[in-house]
Amino acid sequence: MGLLRPYDQADTPEETPAAPAPKAGASAKNRPTPTRKEAEAARLAAVHPKLTRKQVRDANAAVDRKRQAERMEAVDNQPERVFMRNYVDSHWSLLEFMMVLLGVLVVAMMVSTVERFAFLIAVVTGLLYVYMVAGFINFFIVWLRFKRELFARHPNAKTKGLAFAMLSRMMSIRRMRQPPPTIKRGDPY
Repeated sequence: MGLLRPYDQADTPEETPAAPAPKAGASAKNRPTPTRKEAEAARLAAVHPKLTRKQVRDANAAVDRKRQAERMEAVDNQPERVFMRNYVDSHWSLLEFMMVLLGVLVVAMMVSTVERFAFLIAVVTGLLYVYMVAGFINFFIVWLRFKRELFARHPNAKTKGLAFAMLSRMMSIRRMRQPPPTIKRGDPY
């Protein structure tokens, strides 16, 4: 083994070490190393991807829907609103049948095109007006009773928007009410 003498291949046995096997998943690079600017741009693209206008609009719409659902849930969970829904759902009201009566009116209008049944539209329209007046009188009576009980249970309750919410809930068919009824008719609220 001489450091300064020429290498003699005949003296050394011919053993070449095997090349280390590449690690699993690793492959040859086959590309130049990216510059710092390119690497930063790639990282930013992963964090802030370039989206089309449609994708941006869809993403914004999804965020808006989620935000609106959260706001509606927060409003619907206020104690005075929950009490109002339970109060309306535990009682019968005349206005519940408004949609049914309007359906009858539409059928009467179709039938009244025949001359023999022309009087039918006048009769049904008159009944509709009488029903609406009776329904709104019913609403005001229920509203006054509800406010009395609301202030007895929740002295600092706000009634802003409750009258319209109560009216629309009373006019809805029970199965169609949103949020759905949680108590049965006649149950204590």
